[in-house]
Amino acid sequence: MPSHSAISRQATLSEYMANAKDFKLLRGKTMTRKSVWMIAITIAALGLSGCEKTHKKDTANAGDHPATVDKTQEPGIARLTLTPRAAERLGIQTAEVKASGQRLEAPYGALLYDAAGGEWVYTNPEGHVFKRASVKVDTIQGDKMFFSQGPAAGTKVVSVGAAELFGTEFEIGH
Repeated sequence: MPSHSAISRQATLSEYMANAKDFKLLRGKTMTRKSVWMIAITIAALGLSGCEKTHKKDTANAGDHPATVDKTQEPGIARLTLTPRAAERLGIQTAEVKASGQRLEAPYGALLYDAAGGEWVYTNPEGHVFKRASVKVDTIQGDKMFFSQGPAAGTKVVSVGAAELFGTEFEIGH
């Protein structure tokens, strides 16, 4: 019979388990590096297959994508449509633009800047549909922004979740 050290260098865990006598010999001993790696790879593979099933279950009701991005007639502006589940997960909240004297007022949280310094908000024309709109901000006071050009009073703008919509529109983080 080969020595314990010879077995541990040459045999795999499956070979040990196939022969009960060898398995008894190794009880309480450390496993070989090869055996440890095989077990780790098996566990990782099982774990990843479980993640895939969870992901498929989350998106099964939403088609394949939680958001669709469609071109509009306006160059560089897209129409975003979220599934109800996606809107809930993003925590989307809206507020109406208000008239404030000669200016318009909206929550400061609705304001986004693009890489060129352009000022934007996302409007919510219906349900879970969103569209980016340009604004010209005059001033910011506390948690309110005042602007002279942009969506009209009464228009719903996204006050929470606008950055996530921007990322969706431009496929940032995908």
